[in-house]
Amino acid sequence: MIESNVSISFFLVKFRTNAEGKSLIKMNVYSKPIKRRYSTNLFVKPEDWVKLNGTNLRDVELKELKVKLNAIELRAKKIADKISPFSFIVFEEQFFGKTKEADNNKLLKHWFDKYINKLNANGQVGTASSYSTTINSLLIFKKNLLLHDITPGFLSDYENYMLNNKKSNSTIGIYLRQLRAILNQAINEGAMSLEAYPFRKYQIPSGRNVKKALPDGDLKNLLNYKPKAPDQQKALDFWIFSYLCNGMNFTDIIHLKPENINGDFLSYIREKTKRTKKKDLKPIQVALTPKAKKIIAKLKNNDPSNPFLFPILEDNLPPKTIKNRSHRFIKWVNERMEIVGGDLKIKQKIGTYAARHSFSTVLKRKGAPTSFIKESLGHSSELVTENYLDSFTDDVKMDYAKLLTQL
Repeated sequence: MIESNVSISFFLVKFRTNAEGKSLIKMNVYSKPIKRRYSTNLFVKPEDWVKLNGTNLRDVELKELKVKLNAIELRAKKIADKISPFSFIVFEEQFFGKTKEADNNKLLKHWFDKYINKLNANGQVGTASSYSTTINSLLIFKKNLLLHDITPGFLSDYENYMLNNKKSNSTIGIYLRQLRAILNQAINEGAMSLEAYPFRKYQIPSGRNVKKALPDGDLKNLLNYKPKAPDQQKALDFWIFSYLCNGMNFTDIIHLKPENINGDFLSYIREKTKRTKKKDLKPIQVALTPKAKKIIAKLKNNDPSNPFLFPILEDNLPPKTIKNRSHRFIKWVNERMEIVGGDLKIKQKIGTYAARHSFSTVLKRKGAPTSFIKESLGHSSELVTENYLDSFTDDVKMDYAKLLTQL
């Protein structure tokens, strides 16, 4: 029998002690280039660790501990020597024995479900739904995925599979960034080794956003348009309110309350960041123009028992109901804005997101610094803001091109 190139050793988790002042001893199993660590369920005081590994050991308790560690090392080595080629999965199955808990801990779906449950408990039902979509896609590609099935080769194959199914780079990037987050959690909890981390050798594709800002002429027509249908006028009013108020996301509009308004200014914290950032939450300040104030007066909630500025939500709704209600409202606005766009012969879509992009792009064209636009949108960095900003319009490009012959 040829011995494997697997080394077995032990180390002490010194930074963590139990009630008796003892630290956990872990076993290192190293098979180049991967190292994994396993609990031995044996403990020793940090000051006795050196004695345990020294010569002339006299302490009876430490001698017994040494015998147990030698037995673990011998058993681990015998199992490793019989596995050719060596596999950590096979080693774990033979060394620890198959248990339902151990098997679950290896499953990728187990880690997704664990995080999805946490998101739902925290009221982040939208993010939870997104992670559910990701794991469903991965399991359609390959059933019963284990953590250690996720290799650079697997990621490349999955990317090609998604591209062949007409998925955009943006969608692929979202799925793979969520997968990366799950693997990071598994590594932090010791279920996966850092050496097995596949994203060191694989780059997630990045999709450039399709710019949604309206040309100046279309935007001017939209701001001056008076639809005949009351529901279209209401949808347009909300769209214009978003545009005038720093391109405010419709989810944030839905959650506004009267106390967010102080004179000529509106101050709010983005719903997107309330749960993801626990400190240094900087409110976004919005200067309210006369037109924005007029829309508020027109659309505001008149029910004194309802705490929201606009009558879209009620108090004490479950997170899932809030998410569904928000989705329905945004869809309602988008459907009516599509009709408005058709009446004005606007070629591109003018849904709710177009208001946000138009706000940022108009300010850019008017010479506003990126730092101001970043602060107005509530972005974490100017790099994020740059991705929102539209490129120069076709007429501007043509004017510059004509300069080349005007010598």
